[in-house]
Parts: sequence; structure tokens; C-alpha cells
Amino acid sequence: MATNIAPGSGDEPQQNVEYILLAEFDIDQGAILKHQYPRPTGADDSHLAELMLPDGAHARESDWTMFFLNQKAPDDTGRVAEDGPPLLHVLNLVRTKHDKEVRRGAIVKAMAVCTRHRFIHIYQAILMLALENYYRVPTEDTLAELFKAANQMDLSCMPRLSRHETTILRFSDDQNMFEERFMELENERRLLDNLDRDSDRLEALHDSTGPTDMANSAGNDLAPGARRGASVDTSVNRVRGPSTTRNKDRRFFDTEIVYSGVKLPIRVPMTVYPEEIGDFSLIRLLTTFAGSVPAPSVSKVAHPHLESSGQYTHPIILLMNGLLTQKRIIFLGHGKPAGEVANYVLSAVALGSGGGGVLRGFANRAFPYTNLTNLDTLLSFSGYIAGVTNPAFEEHPEWWDLLCNINTGRITVSPALASPATSTPARSQADSLRRSLDSVSLSRNRSFSSREGKPDKWNNLDTDFIQDLMLAIERHYGEVAIRAKVENYVRRFMSLVPIYEYERTGATLLGDPALIASDKPGIDGYAISPGDKESRDNEIAFYQSRMD
Repeated sequence: MATNIAPGSGDEPQQNVEYILLAEFDIDQGAILKHQYPRPTGADDSHLAELMLPDGAHARESDWTMFFLNQKAPDDTGRVAEDGPPLLHVLNLVRTKHDKEVRRGAIVKAMAVCTRHRFIHIYQAILMLALENYYRVPTEDTLAELFKAANQMDLSCMPRLSRHETTILRFSDDQNMFEERFMELENERRLLDNLDRDSDRLEALHDSTGPTDMANSAGNDLAPGARRGASVDTSVNRVRGPSTTRNKDRRFFDTEIVYSGVKLPIRVPMTVYPEEIGDFSLIRLLTTFAGSVPAPSVSKVAHPHLESSGQYTHPIILLMNGLLTQKRIIFLGHGKPAGEVANYVLSAVALGSGGGGVLRGFANRAFPYTNLTNLDTLLSFSGYIAGVTNPAFEEHPEWWDLLCNINTGRITVSPALASPATSTPARSQADSLRRSLDSVSLSRNRSFSSREGKPDKWNNLDTDFIQDLMLAIERHYGEVAIRAKVENYVRRFMSLVPIYEYERTGATLLGDPALIASDKPGIDGYAISPGDKESRDNEIAFYQSRMD
């Protein structure tokens, strides 16, 4: 069984897949977890079964769900323990086969793979084949075959790119970027394969001939570079045989999984950021909620950190504020496939983290699909992002702070949400809110109205961001371009936070105080904040409630 080194995971070898799970619906017992291979996960069996058999699964032929294992709830200080088992991403396929000869007329089974890999969508094809095989042969041997095949997928020639290399490759038009990194590993593998073959030949010669005859014939059977006592240069750069892997799109690593005699081509994305999980569409999230007016809150409590422009706050900004301030966020899709709801959650993780590449920790508090059986775990997190299909969640606003209704495209602030206590700000929050209210005007048919007559451009930061996003989507920009715009927005905001903290408290853990206190042109502040102090201060005043 092949073991691989996951990119960015250190030097410890790991398996591609940690567990295979099988759940089925029993007419008498309900959802039950039938198998865990090769060993139990340590999670509650009934809890896993309920997640693998989502609400309404019997009503559709198939559905995909995603959830995570080994999530760690933060302590009273908001910190998350770094020790313990790693976060596992679970891709689950549930299928319903109608059969008039069984009770209720249908057989419902679900199979899942648990992996550390964030690119979990690469296992979809083999999961479909394996579940089909399990319907024919419902034994643990079917799970064992899947486990073996998935872990024999060879990732040893997949280079571990640094963050900067990943970013360059992500936005490069040259599909052969970092070709040498791939070629180095491929040539090393070719050399090792040649040495293994030569070793096998020597052993075969030793078994079939005597020592004297073996010495005479060895030179004829070994590789050309090893004949007549010639020295073999094992340097990877010197072993340059004819390559069949040049001119590939190096934004992907091509490999394969052989399952039940079927070769399944696999393309592993090389440009995945730390908080990007699976194959989701951020554009779909933006277009679903961008065109609607936020649902009016029945609460009389003001939430300037969420509704930064009052009643005119754009729904995407409302969601962004909720993500950055670690609110309890529910995506409700009543009657929707669980897989569709899960994709909205994964998209929200990318949105809040800055396209997946600026902030960390969103994945640990994300629940792509969950249900009422997981409510206690959900509420143990001070902030979460969860996807549900049960409308009962909407009737309990004490369980959530923001509810995003996928069916209607509306975002609701919970009437039970209390306004956060803040210290006396450096600038009046009322003034900041007044400027924000004066800067935007939302229409149901268009994102924002014209800003003519508003000379202070820094009062329209969120306006600029939303207009830029919507215009790019209208012009059919791709996912990578849209995520880049979100990344720039979050990175810009995060460059202001340490400045604000330093000016308020005289210290910060987020930036270099020496740079923040510097008055040198071009480095006034931290990272990529505006160069002139007046513009920077206006930006800080605009985002003051969110920062607090």
C-alpha cells in the first residue's frame, strides 16, 4: 500500500484515505452505521449514520453530503487546541434504489471516504463505483477493496509547493510553470524504478546460475550505465531520460486510481489554498444572495458590526461581517439536496477567509451538512457556519445569529442577537454609521445606486467591492478571478486591523509595531494599507464597528 506525503503537512507519511464508512436505513432501527473500515473513527455511530443519510434522502435517487471529523470547539478564551487528531474531510454518497419486494419499496445506503485531503472531490468517481459494488456484494470486503485502491493512488511525484509558488501557479497563464519541480520528482522516481528492476534481475540471476556465471552475465542484463564497472551518477538532474510528461497543465497533478480493474484518471488541483475545500462555486453564493434585500430584523437592538450601513447594508456585506466577527451562521435549503446546501457552506468558508488564503480557522467551525441530532455539538461553538435542510432551524432564532435562506435568497439577523459590548472607540460609532448610511443606497434591481455627489471615496469601500464583484460576474469572470477579488478585499481589511489595535492599545499581535509606528512614505502602517495617513484613518473609521 502506497503512502504519500501531503503537501504542506510536514514530513510524516500519511494515507490518502483514513476510513471508509457504510451506513444504511433500516425500517425498524432507522439510520444505522453498518461498517467502519479499517477501524472505528472514534465518533458516535448514530451521529455518523444520521449525517450520512440526510433528511429527504429517500426522495431522490442520489445525493452528496460533506462533513468534517475531529473538529475542536474553542475554549472560553476562543482558542482552539492544536493537539489531537487532524481534521478529516468526509465525502459521502447516498443512493436510493427502488425495489417493490422490500418494505417501504426502497433500499437506502450511503458510503463515505474520510481523508485529510482538501480536494475531496477527486474521490467522487471511485465512490460511485464502490457503492454500486456494495449493492451487489454487501460485505466489508467491498470497503476493503475501496480502501486499498484509494491508498494505492500514487502522489509521490506531486511536489509540495510553497504558498508563494501556489499563488504564482494559480494566476499564471503558463501551464508549464514550475515544470522543473515536477520533472525532478519524476526523474527521481524513474531512477528508483530502474534500480529496482536491476536489483530484481540480479536476484533472478543469482537464483538461476552460480556465482561465477552470474558475474559474467550481469553486465549484459544491467542498465547500460551500470555495465563494465562504469560509475553510475545518481544525481537526479543527470538522469534525464525521454519524458512523456512534458507540456502537461501543471496546475493539476495527473494520477490514477485502479479499482476493480477500472483505471480512473485523477486530476489533483495544485493551486488549492488552505481554506478551500472541495469543488464549490463562490459565484453561485454571490449571485444567490446579492440581488435580494436583507430581511428586516424585528429586533430593536442595533448591530453596527453586522449592518454596517444600517438598513441599506448589502446582503453580501452583511454575510461578510458575520463571517469576520465569528457569528453563528445557518444556510437553510428546505427541500434542496444536502450536497447543494453543503456547497454554500464551503463557499462561505472561502468568502470569509479571503478566497481561502488570508484567514484561517473557518474550516474547523464549518458544518457543510448537519441536522438536529448534531445540535448540541453545533451550539458548543461560539461561531459556526452550518448547512441544514430542516426548516425547524428557522423557527429557533436563539440557535443562530444569521440565517441565509437559499430558497428565497434572503439573509435574516436573529432577533435574539444581542449587541456586542465595545469599549469607547477612538471615533464615534454614530459618526461612522452616519457616514456609512450616507454612502450607499440599495435597490432590489441593482446592487447599489450611483455615488454622484459623494466626494469622500473612502465612505464607499464596501460599495466599490460589491460593484466590482457584480460587474466581474456579469462579464463572466471565472472562479479564480472572483476569489482573487475577495482575497484582496479581506487582505486590505486585515492590514488595517493591527494599526487600529496598536493605536487603541499601544500593542498588537497581528503586525510589526515598528512598521505601524513608522512615518516613512510607502510603509505607513502594515502590509498594503493606503500610503497616506488621512486615507488610512478614513478606512479605519469606516470599518471601526467590525474591528471592535
